[in-house]
Amino acid sequence: MRIVKAESVLVSVPFETGGGLPPWGWGGAPADTFDMLMVRLETEDGLVGWGEAFSRMSDVALKQLIDTRVLPLVVGRDARQIVRIKHDVEFNLHNFGRVGSIMYGVSAVDIALWDLAGKRAGQPLVDLLGGASAQEVEVYASLVRYGTEEAVARAVRRAIDRGYRWIKLHEVAVPVIEAACEAAADDALVMLDTNCPWSVEEALVIDAALDGLGLHWFEEPVWPPENYAGLAAIRATGRHRIAAGENAGSLFDFVAMHHAGAIDIAQPDVAKTGGVTELLKIARFCEAHGLTYSPHCALFGPGQVATIHLTAAEVRPPLFERLYLDFEAELYGDAAVVRDGRLRVPAGPGLGVDPDPAVIDRYRVA
Repeated sequence: MRIVKAESVLVSVPFETGGGLPPWGWGGAPADTFDMLMVRLETEDGLVGWGEAFSRMSDVALKQLIDTRVLPLVVGRDARQIVRIKHDVEFNLHNFGRVGSIMYGVSAVDIALWDLAGKRAGQPLVDLLGGASAQEVEVYASLVRYGTEEAVARAVRRAIDRGYRWIKLHEVAVPVIEAACEAAADDALVMLDTNCPWSVEEALVIDAALDGLGLHWFEEPVWPPENYAGLAAIRATGRHRIAAGENAGSLFDFVAMHHAGAIDIAQPDVAKTGGVTELLKIARFCEAHGLTYSPHCALFGPGQVATIHLTAAEVRPPLFERLYLDFEAELYGDAAVVRDGRLRVPAGPGLGVDPDPAVIDRYRVA
């Protein structure tokens, strides 16, 4: 059960949004390709586990960091010691950051170790987590930022026509948000993620302007994301339920958010926040403290599949997020394609499905 090989694999797959120009640049020029930065662990008996680190923009630098800092600490370890390995890698690398790139690598390793555990046991991950409460998860369409009233209204109606009944916006202009809500009408509930654009004072103005639209939640309105007191000030108005957490690095960030009175909905990302092991802790913390647990998932590799299992394992499965993109090729074929607003939980051992090697070969960056 010793890990004899650890490597990262970066693929970047073209997509389209139905809205014309590429939506985001993530710090660079707008792009129409999406990263899946995977970690592949192989044991001495030939078993292979797959994990995923959060990545954008063909991030070769992040891949190199994981290759040179994280993975050397994994080779030679007993793959059954998931919690021990996670702790040791985090502890040895904590001087390089508790949130961000190192934690993305730790997250990928943890996911891959759970994949190995399920494969060795001959059981799907959801069964290792206590069993499935549902064979399918309900998906919300997480739209890109379209920026105009006409474009966002078209995207909302297109998503509804495809069977989605929950839609998340990433708009920041009030008229555009209003147009999206009007387009959704009674056919879908709408959430709003603004990705931390405003000061507290600015966010309070927007919070008031959005009152009455019936938003299911208001996500990350304040910069920087760790300004929990600022989030608490928005939440204190009582106009909207506040969601946050995709930029968190561990359980302790969610403890701090809760103690600050900053959130109603906790959104850890399995590829950012320490993997399956950490999300299990966060889920139970939420359960004990009256927070809604709703994992963030802007992923299309093993992290996406792991989040499906984590979602289905909850007694009351939360909504599952999928970015509303159409890919030139799907890494998991039909297994990751939404049908009538739902995704099936893979039933095979471990994550239940492995990446398509033909897709990897075609779109591999490094």
